[in-house]
Amino acid sequence: MRSERDGQTFKSKVNDRILPESINVYCDPTLKQFAGRHLNGNYAFDDEGVKSTKVTVVENGALKNFLMSRTPLENFTHSNGHARATAGLMPVSRQSNLLVSATKTKSSGELRQMLIKECKRQKKDYGYFFKSVVGGFTNTDRYSPNAFNIFPTEVYKIYVDGRADELVRGVDLIGTPLAMFAEISAVGDTYGVFVGFCGAESGYVPVSAISPALFVRRIETQKKPNNKLEETILRAPITPSNK
Repeated sequence: MRSERDGQTFKSKVNDRILPESINVYCDPTLKQFAGRHLNGNYAFDDEGVKSTKVTVVENGALKNFLMSRTPLENFTHSNGHARATAGLMPVSRQSNLLVSATKTKSSGELRQMLIKECKRQKKDYGYFFKSVVGGFTNTDRYSPNAFNIFPTEVYKIYVDGRADELVRGVDLIGTPLAMFAEISAVGDTYGVFVGFCGAESGYVPVSAISPALFVRRIETQKKPNNKLEETILRAPITPSNK
């Protein structure tokens, strides 16, 4: 948000509604577990010695705050305990445990019926159900499109004519944040938990992300790169372990 090289997509949107009114987003490094699972983004003090605190980023759909380090930002003059870095690198504001919640939710069955109804309205034969993902990345600088790319690991086509769900291979979920946010129209009552690492200019830091299922009216996809694994022509040389 301070760099002239960054797209600063959300810098001027404080107090603007960027998500449906029922959605809240916060980061809480004090949280150690969720639904019995240990979370990766837990710490008592950040890498600048500031005590960790829960930060409400989005409240009732409106952007309220940013994750902050000791380096000030216009209208945000104090750290909220989110300066993080790999050893040897300069700490910057980073994610901890990110949680998405909603005041209005629907069951998985209701979301499925919404998907089928929306597909019929758009005259589509099917919609996509992204069941699980492994990660992704986002470009935020001014010299490339400010878009995200999410890597799904389990995707299904949901047909409107009642055919069985079909497993889909080789598809990525792509888009731009504001366009995707505008298409969210419902939130589920089941939660997914991601526990892993996030990479940025201050290195890789342990993080967690928790979110309910989301119903999105319109998405963009692209094909994954082909990974060709060729079998060897000859068997491996004899070694003591495979004689």
